[in-house]
Amino acid sequence: MPKVSGWRGFLWVLVGLVPGFAPEGPRAWAQGEETKRAEETKKAEETKKAEETKKAEETKKEARPVIDATQVYFGRASACKAPAVVDADRVFRSISEYKRILDLKLTDKDAEYSLLMVKASRRFRTAIEGAAADGGNDLVAALGSVTWEGHEVPDLTDASIRKVEEQARTGP
Repeated sequence: MPKVSGWRGFLWVLVGLVPGFAPEGPRAWAQGEETKRAEETKKAEETKKAEETKKAEETKKEARPVIDATQVYFGRASACKAPAVVDADRVFRSISEYKRILDLKLTDKDAEYSLLMVKASRRFRTAIEGAAADGGNDLVAALGSVTWEGHEVPDLTDASIRKVEEQARTGP
């Protein structure tokens, strides 16, 4: 047994008295500390690699669509999985009630304007909902208000106009 003095010697003797524990001495303790440091370093490197892998996987995941929520006509921007866009001006110009507002040059101060605009808005809403359902879309927003990296956002303007025309033929 090597000669050890001071507090280290006391600890060495004390630990030697514990049953089932027979250390090699101070050298073994130093080696144990080195092993512990090496294990901690290895664990830190593994954690860092895992974080980098997780970040890489997140960037590889499908990017979510970026939507201007103030321009949404149908659906919820927060839960959107299949967005589409529509040119509202073109759709409104195909609605007979809106055409009448334009022909009569009505303003928001006229009573007839309010009545016709309510009907036109209902037709617009019904048309875009129908076009979205036919196309499998869960959100319809204004043209240019949806961007989706790596995806082309479908334009439902023509489909919505066809729905307006169907409504005009079948009635309100």
